[in-house]
Amino acid sequence: MAASMEEQLLQLLADTQSATPGPRKQAESHLEQLQSNEAFPTSLATIASHSSVSSAIRQSALSVLRRYVEHNWSGQDEDGPTIIIPEHVKAQLRDQLLGLATSNEDDRKVRSAARYVCATSDCCASRKPRNHFVYYP
Repeated sequence: MAASMEEQLLQLLADTQSATPGPRKQAESHLEQLQSNEAFPTSLATIASHSSVSSAIRQSALSVLRRYVEHNWSGQDEDGPTIIIPEHVKAQLRDQLLGLATSNEDDRKVRSAARYVCATSDCCASRKPRNHFVYYP
């Protein structure tokens, strides 16, 4: 039976922290390949929100997620092609990140990393379209 996306990512994130270059580079390459999977960003956010996972792995998940969001959220990137993130995935990811960033999380570093993901991209910006105006009588 195939491992769930979260299980795969947990192992890959742990391997990226290896001092041995071979497994680390292989894990980094595999993470790159998984980015096209629709469950990739929400699985990283799920890992980051689990207090049973080590702080280092949770921070690593948020670091990978930050890079993914920076390169793909708007659908445009100067560095090359982007991955189209469906709107329902964006909504779920936004909710997960805001929940983690504003939670009573004991691990200050994880909470700060979640806030950084929100701050460095417009993923946690208002859900209203930019051209949405509220008129008051």
